[in-house]
Order: sequence, then structure tokens, then C-alpha cells
Amino acid sequence: MRRREYLRSALGAGALSGMTATVLGAATGTDASPSSIAPTATATVTPTATPTPTETGTAAPTETDSGDGFGPLGSAEITNSMSTYLRATEAVTTVDGQYAFVSRFDGFEVVDLSDPASPEVVHTATNLLVDEGGEPLIAVLDVKYNRDRLLVSAGFTAGFPGFALYDVSTPTDPTLLRTYETFHNVHNSYLYGNHAYLTDRGKVEIIDLRPAEPERVATWSVTDYDDGYEEVSVGLRNVHDLYVQGDRCYLACWDAGTWILDVSDPAEPTHVGHVADRSLSELQSTSTADRDSAVLEPPGNDHYVQPNDDGTVLAVGKESWNDPDNDAQADDPGGPSGITLWDVADPSDPTELATVDPPPVPEGETTDREGGYYTTAHNFDIVGDTLYSSWYRGGVRVHDISDPADPREVAAWEQGDETSFWTAQAAVLGEYFVGSSMHDPEDEGANGPGGLYTFPDPLATDATRTPAGPPVDSAPPATESPTPTVSPTPTPSPTAATPTESETPATGTTADGTGGTTGGDGPGLGVLAALAGLGLGTWRAVRSGDES
Repeated sequence: MRRREYLRSALGAGALSGMTATVLGAATGTDASPSSIAPTATATVTPTATPTPTETGTAAPTETDSGDGFGPLGSAEITNSMSTYLRATEAVTTVDGQYAFVSRFDGFEVVDLSDPASPEVVHTATNLLVDEGGEPLIAVLDVKYNRDRLLVSAGFTAGFPGFALYDVSTPTDPTLLRTYETFHNVHNSYLYGNHAYLTDRGKVEIIDLRPAEPERVATWSVTDYDDGYEEVSVGLRNVHDLYVQGDRCYLACWDAGTWILDVSDPAEPTHVGHVADRSLSELQSTSTADRDSAVLEPPGNDHYVQPNDDGTVLAVGKESWNDPDNDAQADDPGGPSGITLWDVADPSDPTELATVDPPPVPEGETTDREGGYYTTAHNFDIVGDTLYSSWYRGGVRVHDISDPADPREVAAWEQGDETSFWTAQAAVLGEYFVGSSMHDPEDEGANGPGGLYTFPDPLATDATRTPAGPPVDSAPPATESPTPTVSPTPTPSPTAATPTESETPATGTTADGTGGTTGGDGPGLGVLAALAGLGLGTWRAVRSGDES
């Protein structure tokens, strides 16, 4: 029995269309941030040829001005009808910095950045019907861009699990080129040359995009390096995110560390080196009772990874929280975690250089996984000697890493009562960069929008932005493919971009099925936890049906 047939029979009529609410409840928990806590709004900068922000034409948040003038240039509102907390997730920019593509759970937005003081949503693509059965990609958490191609992947198995590849040479008119069904969630991905690299829980999956029907050419897991990892829970060795540069693929594998592969032949990935806070023997000895705390708390939790331009320095972001059930331990580290820089000039012998610490948590707040005030590291970008980083409610920060052993913060902005940032990405060097905020974390009812923010780039640089890799050699499909339903989003004035949906945002179902509005800041393992929305028995049956 095929997966889709089983889902229909197991979940009943209409269940798939309502799946997102269950996903959110299982993935995010509740937001218990006390409304009595004073809002946090800070901005700091060490000026180095910093452009002066102009008056925005959009509804930018109000923050306390620290006197140095660093803060958002403008913003474009991002929302959707499926998720109240994951309004805007991953954001990627074209090499010239003129456009950004933003994933929004039910599809993606195209944002015109040509006037950074007034970014405009110029195209909205939702209800992405990519297969013959007419089932859309659901839980779109990730997009990747390279040379006029956009890879859009789905983070949950309801609907069409997998990805769609678009031609975005005309950004306002994306054209579907390829689709690929994975039968597993794709939380993160990378587009490099003729191949897509996908996360698949404990392994990476490598897909050749050239055929009209893309083909999987390889997978790799830490178990291929040492089968002793078979004794380790997948949650502790989950391939959470990845990055490809030249002949190297970098995998952030949570507590198993960060791994470097040679992918000069994508069909034959081989181990080059790795870094880890926890050894294999330590992971093997982690008891079932201690596993949940190990997944949440440092050390470990390698969440996002990216090398610098020449591949000699590797940045590893770690995402962690406090497990209140583990507070009895005298040495309980709690969290949050920061970004560690490694010298990988010799990838077989990495050397730790320094750590960029996370922003402090406001007094009176906790770092608990449920209901905490998240300021742990999330996604980031490195161009030249500049590190652009996001920290959930800790805002966005810019560091000079010209001396990677001594990273220097040159700009920071946070307003944790209204924003929770998923990523920060370069746009036009020396002029502006972007950050995507998931939602308004203290909005009662969780109906507040997310947004794409533009910020002045505080560092003058002679670096050059380059494409993420070689061109994708995929021609239009040999057979006709369904066309996604897209809705152009006209913006008649430089005011806040108008979302295309008119529906009331859905309220979620909590992990225990009790109902109510979901909350939290969408941590990295949330999508994996969301399998609870299907029920473990259903999930096992689905997988066994796929494999039979």
C-alpha cells in the first residue's frame, strides 16, 4: 500500500488538510512568557562605515534607540493561514541582493529588496501542487537559492513530502522544473550544482537533479564511519542541517558533532574529518532516562554549520535550552549556546579557535525549552570576514571574524517582545543584510505576523558575494508537470506588504491533543517531534508500507 493511501485510510477524510495544526502543537509546545516582564529592546553598534538608517515605509517595530542609530531599515510582513508561529522561516537572497525568497510554511514569498527601506512582497506562492494527486508541499521550512534556481522543501510527511525545484530567473514568476518525493520530512536542504542535499533524520540524502525524474545517488550517516553509532539514539545523531562548498559537505549532527565529507563525487561521499563535544562512547552510555536532557542541553547540539569563503574556518551554531527536569544536577549547564569557530585548514585535524556567546536572557526569564525566552543560536551567514547571525528573541548580530580566534561584535539589535529571528543573511555587502522573524512572540493569541527585516551592513568590505555553486543543468521536464497555484501579491504603495490569505490563522492542537493555541519558538527538533501528530503507530505503518 502506498503511503498516501495509508494516510487517507488511517487519518480519515479531511485529516490531511488539518494536519498542520497537529504538527504545530507537537512541535512547539506553549509560550509562557509572562506579560508582566518588561519588553527588551536594545541596539548596539561599533560604527565602521555604517549607513544611516532611513525612515521606513513599513511598520517597523519601535525600539529603544541606544544613540548609535543601528536598527532596522525596513520590513515586509510575512504571514500564512496554516501556522501562527512559523510565519517566516528561512530567507535566502540573490547574489546581487535585489531579491529574497522566504519560506512561510504553506509556500514561499518573493521580496523585492531594491529599496531596502521599503522591502515589498512581490510574489506569493502557496498551495504548491507538485504531484499528480494534487497534494501540496506542507510545512515548508526551508528554501535554498543558487543561480536562478530555488529549492523548496517540505518539513513534514503529510501532503507531498519532498521538494520542488523552481526556475526563478524571473523572480516574480517562478516556474516549476522538478519535483522529488522523499517519503520523509526534509527539515533542511542545500542546492549545489546538479545535486540537492537533504536531511533525513540520521543521514544525508543526495539527489541528482538532472533527470526529468530526479534520482537519489547516495546517502551517508555517521554509522557509515563507525557502526558503533547504531547504538546511539537517532535523536542524538540527527543530521539537522548542512552546507556544501566546493568538494566539501558539512553536516551538523546534533550531539554527534559536525562532520566534513568529500563530495567531489556526490555518489561516493567519504569522511574527511569531524569535531564533537561528546565522544562515541559517551553517546553510547547515555541512558534512556538522560536522553531527553542530552538532546536539549549542552554540550553538543550542533544545529547549523557554514565555512568561511576559503573553507579554512568553520562556524558551528549550537541550539540548546534548559531542561527543568534536570535542574537537580549541580553542574546543570542549561543553555543557551553560541557559535563556535574552528580552524579546519586541515579538516582531518580541526582546532577550536573561539566561541561567539549568545545574548543574555532578560532578568526574570528562563531558558527552559517550554515557555522559555530563547536567545540560543539559530541560522547565520558568513561572507568575507563578516558573520551575520540570528538568535531567536536575542535578535540579530554582526561580527568581524577577520581574526577568527578573536571575533569582534560590531552591531547588535534585539526586540524580543516583538521578534524572534530564524536567520540572518547577507544581501548587498556594506549596504544592507536581511533577517527573518518567525512571529511576534508576545502577541496574545499568537496571531502576530512574522517579517523580513532589512538592516544596515556595518562593515565596509572588499569581499565579493559569489553563487552558492555551479549552475544546475536541469532543463524543463520531459513530461508535463502540474503547475503550482501562485498568487501575485500587488503592493500599490511602499507600505507594509499585504498577505494574500484572508482566512483567520488556525489555532493549533497541543502535543497531548487537548487543543488550544500553540506557542514556542520552533526549535530545531520541533519537526521531528511533530511526528507525534501522526501517532507513532501510524508513522511506523507508513514507513513499513513505503518499504514493502
